[in-house]
Amino acid sequence: MIFILLAGCSLAPKPSAISSPTLAPVCRDAGTIEMQSIKSSTPGVPYQFEVYLPPCYANQPDRRYPVLYLIPGRSSAPDTWINAGAAKIADAMIHTPEIPPFIIVTTQHTDDDPQAQEIQTLLMPSIERTYRILPDRRYHAVAGGSLGGIAAYRIVFQHPDHFAILGIFGSGVEDVEQERVHTWLAAVTEKNKPRVFLNCGTEDTFMLGMAKLTITLLDEFKIPHSEIFTTGNHSYQYWSANLQAFYRWLTEDWR
Repeated sequence: MIFILLAGCSLAPKPSAISSPTLAPVCRDAGTIEMQSIKSSTPGVPYQFEVYLPPCYANQPDRRYPVLYLIPGRSSAPDTWINAGAAKIADAMIHTPEIPPFIIVTTQHTDDDPQAQEIQTLLMPSIERTYRILPDRRYHAVAGGSLGGIAAYRIVFQHPDHFAILGIFGSGVEDVEQERVHTWLAAVTEKNKPRVFLNCGTEDTFMLGMAKLTITLLDEFKIPHSEIFTTGNHSYQYWSANLQAFYRWLTEDWR
């Protein structure tokens, strides 16, 4: 895997055509990971993140891609999901080709930014300006683990016109937030319902309760969802073991 260190974002050339994902054969090169930063809302403290670009990204300048934003848990870093295998697993499945290529953006944790405002107002606009992202909401996904899962549903449930897919790992709706989530979901229309994926270990009892509460709310508003609740604990090791299943589910509408 190639690691490229870049400071700040540069504007990529606009593609001459908009294409959809496909399972057509891709090059055998590994995808690349860029470690990047942009100016944050805190003076002198850049917002750092990582971007996984799938195989052939540089060699296919007219092609646009879906994007998955991955938010880590409490006190984790942008490389946590990468170290857990998010990019390596995507590479292997794209090479098969079992799934179409897509971009992954791994963010900072949201310990001090529970509503993920920096992700929404700074990071996401920068990503969409800089990389060749397909514009339709169908190709925009947000997922996260633990506290990152809470940030992920707060983003998607409040902005279903922009995000069609939500992944929640080892997390779910907090009991104290039921009323607010209820209000968000009540505003979702038939046209902009997101798809939701939940993964939680059965030994992760507290978070499993939150995940089951989430399903109750989703069922009330007929929001489509899939879940994997199997033996496991509250760890990236467990969640990454289910990334293959998540990626298959994630890309169902991208083929």
